[in-house]
Amino acid sequence: MKAAMRHANTMVLTGALIWLVGCASPTKVAVLEPIGPGPARRLLSPGEGRLRVCSAREQADIDVNMEELLWNNDFGKNEFLYEPAHTDYTIYNEGGRLLKRVRNARDRNDPEPTLVSLPPGRYQIQAEAEDYAGTLEVRVPVVIQAGRTTVAHLSGGWKPQSQYTRNEVVRLPDGEIAGWLAAH
Repeated sequence: MKAAMRHANTMVLTGALIWLVGCASPTKVAVLEPIGPGPARRLLSPGEGRLRVCSAREQADIDVNMEELLWNNDFGKNEFLYEPAHTDYTIYNEGGRLLKRVRNARDRNDPEPTLVSLPPGRYQIQAEAEDYAGTLEVRVPVVIQAGRTTVAHLSGGWKPQSQYTRNEVVRLPDGEIAGWLAAH
């Protein structure tokens, strides 16, 4: 009887652990269309290209005692003096081999994502993206061109400044624009 009860408890605990891990793990989504540099602009320099990934924002701990330092109340503005940092991400080569892990901010209040230099080619990035329900993990193909910057907008709300059509941008599953479609 005790052995059967111990076995049942083990099965229940194992099932609960699997359920908890499944709930805690972010959903992985692959974006099939590659993101590339925006419409032609002046080349930065020949040679390497650059990648900037505006990944999901980290939730920074807020100290209520620091409220006065965190808010800008000058001239009737009520806004934070900082933005949470972008989450880290990973770069893989086209074959799926890990190339580098990118720390995407200097500290937890750094609003600017890291700019990474890469040789021209096709890569995949794995990062957290923001959607209407929170965050999800995405794997996005990107194209790096010599002297150009490719930007992946995974934190939502980006709209191209110029006129564009549906077939010139890559969208995340929730419809948000993630970047410019790479030239084929």
